[in-house]
Amino acid sequence: MSMKPFLLIALPLAALMAAPAAWADDGEIQRILEAKGAAWEAGDGEAWARDYAENAGVINLVGTRLEDRSSNAQRHTDLLQGPFAGTSLSVDVQDIILLGDDTAFAEVMFRVSGIESMPDGLPDRGDGELHTRMSFLFERHDHHGWQIQFGQNTAVHP
Repeated sequence: MSMKPFLLIALPLAALMAAPAAWADDGEIQRILEAKGAAWEAGDGEAWARDYAENAGVINLVGTRLEDRSSNAQRHTDLLQGPFAGTSLSVDVQDIILLGDDTAFAEVMFRVSGIESMPDGLPDRGDGELHTRMSFLFERHDHHGWQIQFGQNTAVHP
């Protein structure tokens, strides 16, 4: 007896049975990324950094490496109470790729609007907007679910 008919049925079924877990992961990561917009709107650096692992590194727009969640939260608090106070953030998730059972990569386009004066060193389009592309490495942990382990933000020049 040939295995071909069995495989024609079994392989698609196996893929369908595995897919919901991947979809759930995508959805959880999507929610984490979209929550960045609400944290920004609230001017809350602690909420911004909430989904980063305690030792997560971040390279910001000017190339400074933030070494952990605490420094990330403080930097965003300073930004959201300083040069980006009162601005809005739009979050456009471009891609989420599951690299394994417990790792994922995500790419997001951010658009900060309502900037009264563009901070030095950032591209100024003259429209009060800053466009960036941010990459995230996620890891899933038993106790915390998906957390950002590393991020790098890059300014998109006009």
